Amino acid sequence: MTAPSTRRLRPTTVATMSSGRLGAPLLACWVAASMVVLVPVVVIGFTPTPHRPVWMGALAVTTIAGVRYAWIIGEGRRRLIEMSFWMFTYVFLGLAPLAQLRLEQNPPTTPRLDPSLDIKAMVIVVTGLVFFCVGLLVARLVWPKLPPIVTGERGAGRIDPLRAVALAVVALALNAYYISRIGLGTLFTSRTAVTEQAEGSLGQSTTAVIIAAGAMMSLLVAFIAVVKYYDTMTVKERAFLPIIILLGATLCVTLNPISNARYLFGTGALAVAALFGLFATRARFRVVAILAVAALVLVFPLADAFRYSSSAQFKTSNPLESLTSPDYDAFAQINNTVLYVQNNGDTGGDQALGVLFFWVPRSVWADKAPDTGVLLAQSRNYPVDNLSAPLWAELYINGGFPILVIGMLLFGLVAGLQDRRIEISLRTARAPTVLACILPFYAIILLRGSLLQAMSYLLVIIACALFVTGTGRNKV
Repeated sequence: MTAPSTRRLRPTTVATMSSGRLGAPLLACWVAASMVVLVPVVVIGFTPTPHRPVWMGALAVTTIAGVRYAWIIGEGRRRLIEMSFWMFTYVFLGLAPLAQLRLEQNPPTTPRLDPSLDIKAMVIVVTGLVFFCVGLLVARLVWPKLPPIVTGERGAGRIDPLRAVALAVVALALNAYYISRIGLGTLFTSRTAVTEQAEGSLGQSTTAVIIAAGAMMSLLVAFIAVVKYYDTMTVKERAFLPIIILLGATLCVTLNPISNARYLFGTGALAVAALFGLFATRARFRVVAILAVAALVLVFPLADAFRYSSSAQFKTSNPLESLTSPDYDAFAQINNTVLYVQNNGDTGGDQALGVLFFWVPRSVWADKAPDTGVLLAQSRNYPVDNLSAPLWAELYINGGFPILVIGMLLFGLVAGLQDRRIEISLRTARAPTVLACILPFYAIILLRGSLLQAMSYLLVIIACALFVTGTGRNKV
């Protein structure tokens, strides 16, 4: 009988393990110090002190979001949806309002804001954060009572190869039709040119958006599904490799950063990166989480350079100036939402109905609620109506604080549960499920709004992912 091994760890191994245990808390402290103290202090130091103290509310938001974000990085669990939520909150509803309120300067597309409504707008933001956290707590309590998740070939997210290939064929056909109507050259000019050509050749704007969503998102889901199935093969089938190459090449053409919105291209790029192991380890997750916040402040405003022209046009020259640009109009639109509800009352769910039935053309439903961003812009007589409507504004305009509370609590619950599923799947694979590769990053589009604009792409993503995924019940 062989005696049990009593081999001791070498000093270098012990040192490595100890440094790993100490490294995460130290990194979290560094991130917290940077997001909660350093960055806000820089913004405050380079801006004059305003007469109204409401900017301190924005400072509270950066503190809440920064502390939670640092905790997530220190913990290391791949909370991808939470990462997107707190990243958006920190930059768009914390840092940007901090600069705007201290400079007393509104984004150019949302002029004439009523400063007396800033306090209530900030209360709406903080209320949403509080009940999102409550939803996370509920998810933590509910999780142990749910059935265990099975991973692997028979587990959650299993790819059906026949359906994946079928979706690939349909996606390639849709893209061929889309490119033939838009023109291959147009896809490399500007977003404006693509939009005008799409509406001219594909019909009314709703139809054009649905066709574009079907072409791009079906292709993205098909690419992810085929690659994931190819990775599970014990013996690689050569027939799958040309399909993967063709899907990838077409995806690069259709979902390129020149003719597509930054959020949409970013969703596709991060989804593909997640597929190839961007979040396979906790160390990679931490690096991405840190770089993502910096990118939203430093790179995001520059990524819209090809919106109107094939030659790059930059709107701002420094990060502080960019925080007052139209890209960061989320808090301003919450202010406009407060004014709208104050003058007209909430919509009683009409905006939500418009979102749910986005696919119904206005020729059939003439009274369908408009896009919330458009509604707010028209109520203020703004010349530009292509504005955002963050989730906080969408919920509040539908039913005031009660709907805001319920909506953010449910969002927190879903985020908490799904992030736990993602972490489990990443323990046995380099990438999460098809949906989990895409939705955590598409969540930023949902958070920024308007929801009506986001629904066509979201529906295609979910429908295609469910189609290619095994539907059998998991058994432990």
